[in-house]
Amino acid sequence: MDCRIKGLSARAWLVVGLLALQARLVGHAHAEPAADEHELGVTRTVVGILGYTRWPTESPVLRLCVVGSTEYADDLLNGAPQTVGSQRLEVRRVAPVDARALVECEGIYAGQLDEAAWRKLMEQLAGRPLLTISERGELCRIGAMFCLRRRGEGAGFEVSLDSVARSGLRVNPKVLQLARHRTLP
Repeated sequence: MDCRIKGLSARAWLVVGLLALQARLVGHAHAEPAADEHELGVTRTVVGILGYTRWPTESPVLRLCVVGSTEYADDLLNGAPQTVGSQRLEVRRVAPVDARALVECEGIYAGQLDEAAWRKLMEQLAGRPLLTISERGELCRIGAMFCLRRRGEGAGFEVSLDSVARSGLRVNPKVLQLARHRTLP
């Protein structure tokens, strides 16, 4: 069954706020760059999701690889160094065809990739415990775990519970409970 988070209630915004607060508490304090509120919201949301995700084995560095052209990843890529729990977060841009670099990633942040490029990327990385976040909502229907959405000046997201279940990762239910679930046709 594939379910997605659609709208966020007041309770859901509270959890998103807690995710953002947790991201700030575990990260290094830094002056925020001149970016729009949505981009900063995306950074807080992505770091929060990372913080509530557990991989089968943890390393001192958590690598999030950004693929495709992006609208909201500049703060992630250019912001001050951050930590997620006890791990240093390393965010870098990687070409979707660079299989050697992609194998080192614990997470993929996908920008504007078409479905064919996304499917090829997922084939390359099949069988690995991998967190996937996309700026394109359509990718949640074909394997992305989290898809970002613009919500006013902030950021929201949808989640594919089917993709989360198949990922090999444990995502804290507090993140997943933000949803009004519905079955997709």
